[in-house]
Amino acid sequence: MKMSDLIRTAEKEILRKEILGLCYKAAPAGCSMDVLAAAFAHSGTGDKEEIARQVDYLEAKKLVTVQKVGNERLGISRKIVKLTAEGTDYMEGNADQLAGIGE
Repeated sequence: MKMSDLIRTAEKEILRKEILGLCYKAAPAGCSMDVLAAAFAHSGTGDKEEIARQVDYLEAKKLVTVQKVGNERLGISRKIVKLTAEGTDYMEGNADQLAGIGE
């Protein structure tokens, strides 16, 4: 594995941990994808597409759920990312370290 690949992998793992941290702080309401994107925009950590990929990864690991909320009449739609019980346990140190999630 090249050094650039290792750095990219580490960046993804850190982004995932930061997403979990923001959702933990926002619990029980969760964070919209727009809030996550705004939070990482200043740091240059990830664009909206990368954040969406990492949220999908966390959802596959059962650490978060993604709920679509909105009002069809008003044309408003958002995706809200919330920690699951497993995600909360992980963030509180009550679960083993998971592969793919930064320290």
